[in-house]
Amino acid sequence: MLARWRKELRPSTAKNYRHELAILLRAVAANGGPRIDLPKVPKPQQRGITATPEELARILKAPPAWLRLFILLYFQCGLRRAETLAVTPRNWNPENKTVTIPIKGGRTRTVHVSPDVEALIVSTGNPDPDTPYLWALRGRPLRYDAITKAWEKHKKACGVNPLVNAHDLRRTAATILYTATKDLRTAQELLGHKNLQSTLSYLAPLHPDDARKYSELLRFQNFHSEVKQ
Repeated sequence: MLARWRKELRPSTAKNYRHELAILLRAVAANGGPRIDLPKVPKPQQRGITATPEELARILKAPPAWLRLFILLYFQCGLRRAETLAVTPRNWNPENKTVTIPIKGGRTRTVHVSPDVEALIVSTGNPDPDTPYLWALRGRPLRYDAITKAWEKHKKACGVNPLVNAHDLRRTAATILYTATKDLRTAQELLGHKNLQSTLSYLAPLHPDDARKYSELLRFQNFHSEVKQ
């Protein structure tokens, strides 16, 4: 089973599945069942794919309203795919401009939405309280595979790097915020991570040009000249 997960799923997903299976097996063993030790699943490599400012501009230029909301919930609100469909009139607070949604780990999370997202939400009128706003804008229910297919088609039409997936919009936004603020907590709040370590491993690594630029700050000549003065 683990071998199939590692072959068919993303590394992070396979590792999460393995973790959940290990919890189940420990519970079985605690109630008299056999002890089964699972093979280790390698820690996934840090993903460094982000969208460029030019790609973001093309992505947001002219998608359908429902797809635009999907993209903005990822990018401006830091939501995950399943969480985008959890945004409904029932959890929308128009006074505070927030949505409170269930997230991973059985927790809930309150997110402040951007003016762009608010405008799309308001444009739906007054749909059924449990109807996802994505459905209301599309005019019919949407499955995850239909959303993914529409995203891939739109991304290709915009000439975006084919390696950029929708989840990379979260990483792009978090990296932009951290680069601007140098405060991990800002990125952590956007992503909704409980553990700061998760945020740290989530950010895209430095671009080689940036790494070279920052390394110049450590050159001996910089300090040597100050000493001579």
